Amino acid sequence: MKEYMTVCEIGELFGLSVQALHYYDSINLFKPAFRDERTGYRKYKFDQIYQLASIQYLKKLGHSLDEIKDYLCTRNINGTLDILKERSRNLHEQWHAMILIDNAIQRKISFIERKLYNLNTDCIELKWFPERRYIPIGPEEALYNRDSFYFYPTIAFYEENLKYFGAFIDNATDGIVADDDIIKPEETEVLPAGQYLVGYHVGSYENITRTFDSMYNAGSDLHFGKRIAAFNIIDQFVETDPNNYITEIQMMIM
Repeated sequence: MKEYMTVCEIGELFGLSVQALHYYDSINLFKPAFRDERTGYRKYKFDQIYQLASIQYLKKLGHSLDEIKDYLCTRNINGTLDILKERSRNLHEQWHAMILIDNAIQRKISFIERKLYNLNTDCIELKWFPERRYIPIGPEEALYNRDSFYFYPTIAFYEENLKYFGAFIDNATDGIVADDDIIKPEETEVLPAGQYLVGYHVGSYENITRTFDSMYNAGSDLHFGKRIAAFNIIDQFVETDPNNYITEIQMMIM
């Protein structure tokens, strides 16, 4: 067994670059046993690999280099167990947050793919929907600081001179499922089951009322509720050009 190892040798052992080991030396995290004053070559004692193994272990647990320096100077069994428990709690919190984000991504994918499947934006037809739930958000001023706006498909409600928003969370036919641990039933409102006239608006939201008028004309023999629900399918989150936005319009038949 070699008594000393070069920077290249110890770097190869741990999969570290020479630059990384030089940086560890510069911040007093992992210094060579000695350094040749004439050539500048670093030499490490073989038993220093255990210290470097500890550094790599802590890095894999997600600790910063500053945290690792503190830990290496003060570690003991009780302190180490406390650090590991705290890191485990932090990782569980991060894991939970990442799962929620992935759920949002999967909801977006599912919703868009189902809505675009065999979509005919020129079609206006009658459809029956079961009872569905959404998170009420309120007017546009309240929209952008609500997580539900980003985590669930958006519904814009038009009712006489009012416009307000909700986040769509539950529809078996559209594959949207709420995160049960953060969404409580009392925080939601209902889109009633029933027959709806369904059509599509293509383009920016500024002229969406033209589509409403076209649908009213197509269903001139029907009696509609006061509220129109507009579901964003293709929106600013997935498309740059507003001319390519697609919105599903649902008018409940009374």
